[in-house]
Amino acid sequence: MIDVDALTVRFKTATGAVDAVRNASFHVAQGEVFGLVGESGSGKSTILRALSGLAPTAQGTMRIALPDGQAQKRGVQMVFQDPYGSLHPRFTVDQTLREPLRINGIGQHEERIVNALREVGLNASFRFRYPHQLSGGQRQRVAIARALIVEPHVLLLDEPTSALDVSVQAEILNLLKRLHHERNLTMILVSHNLAVVGFLCSRVAIMRNGEIVEELDIERIRAQQVDNDYSRSLLLATGGYQRKAIEAMGVDTSP
Repeated sequence: MIDVDALTVRFKTATGAVDAVRNASFHVAQGEVFGLVGESGSGKSTILRALSGLAPTAQGTMRIALPDGQAQKRGVQMVFQDPYGSLHPRFTVDQTLREPLRINGIGQHEERIVNALREVGLNASFRFRYPHQLSGGQRQRVAIARALIVEPHVLLLDEPTSALDVSVQAEILNLLKRLHHERNLTMILVSHNLAVVGFLCSRVAIMRNGEIVEELDIERIRAQQVDNDYSRSLLLATGGYQRKAIEAMGVDTSP
């Protein structure tokens, strides 16, 4: 579904050009959840922004094979890290969900809005609330509904739980896992939390200073079987992959 080959993302600064991502390559199969892990500033979120068309690419190629010729602006949607900054403060939930339908020329607004809210666990009473009337978890549910309302095939998740408290993180993770299975979504999840990545992802790429240093399946992460020294230090810094850490959040870990 997603093919990234030798991607370089370059930004101009006052002191010259900076390569935020260098020569990154990875592939994501249809229906797979792929993780990008690394410390802050390693280039994880920049890759997501490049895939969504929000960051410039200097070199390399990106290919997203959307079925049925679906346009990328509709077929690839992104959920941002900050639920407090990603929603327009003067838009009601109804306006927030109606706008992508209008932009993409999709009809049946009323039915789709109600269904989108129901799918993320919110009833119709939330339609005419403003963001300041919602909790952080409710805002993130609205952001997920906004991404899904246009029926994308690819969902890009930029640390979708990091700004939420622990109990709400569990709710959002369970929601994302359910939506992945129900819709057969292809997902890329960016996170610094290995427990979160291990709960959702089947494979992981570890990034450092704009480069992918190692790619491995989640079972090797759980067993702490890594080859790269930085990967090993990252596991040590985060206490490794601890299943009890994700269970302590109240997340359903059953298959």
